[in-house]
Amino acid sequence: MKNANLALALVAGAAIASTANADLLAYWNFNASTPAAAPGTLGVLTSTAVNAGAGTLSIGGGLVWNTKFNTTPDGHAGTFAGNTLNSLFGDVSGGALSVVGSIGNVSSNSVSANGGWVQFAISTTGYTNLVMSFAGRGTSTGFGSINSAFNTVQTSTDGVSFANFTTYESRQTSFQTYTFNFGAGLNNQSTVYVRLLLDGATSGNGNNRIDNVQFNATAIPAPGALALVGLGGLVAARRRRA
Repeated sequence: MKNANLALALVAGAAIASTANADLLAYWNFNASTPAAAPGTLGVLTSTAVNAGAGTLSIGGGLVWNTKFNTTPDGHAGTFAGNTLNSLFGDVSGGALSVVGSIGNVSSNSVSANGGWVQFAISTTGYTNLVMSFAGRGTSTGFGSINSAFNTVQTSTDGVSFANFTTYESRQTSFQTYTFNFGAGLNNQSTVYVRLLLDGATSGNGNNRIDNVQFNATAIPAPGALALVGLGGLVAARRRRA
């Protein structure tokens, strides 16, 4: 009987452990990019596909993808040098998704990218406690908190109605890790949309970089696993009373 109880307790403990470890749902490293021929000029992000997991990336709010790497940029969104902070699988620094204040990436150009956004769409079906993390940095005239204008993290489950989750400052001269824990609000959804809404840029070449984006979540245990955990606890309680 003792051996049977021990086996049941071990199985129950394994079930608990399996629900406590976060799984990687989606990951972008933005290393599929072509640097600009001229230093300091926006390069081209050649792929927006995930590097692990499943998900999609898009831009909007007036932002346009840059397609020029050897002449004046024709868009706001492209690539600058990245970093290994928050990277996975031994990835090299490569490129980073970068957004500049104006098409052309010229300081004297009028800023046209404020209000633009970068959006990630993933599925949390069968998962709870979604966490987003990424490495980010920016310039002093890039997007961030200035004159009460902030970058904002927004969420949605239908891609139409978005709620503000939090704000963050991204005008940092070196890369740092940003982490946003969405708790239970986005559990078990067929599609979850997370937007980074950019604001506060004050010059045409002010920029922000976003790199090594991870979405992690915890698997929701199957009803049978929960019942097994409860049974294991009951057996342990009975043994303590015996």
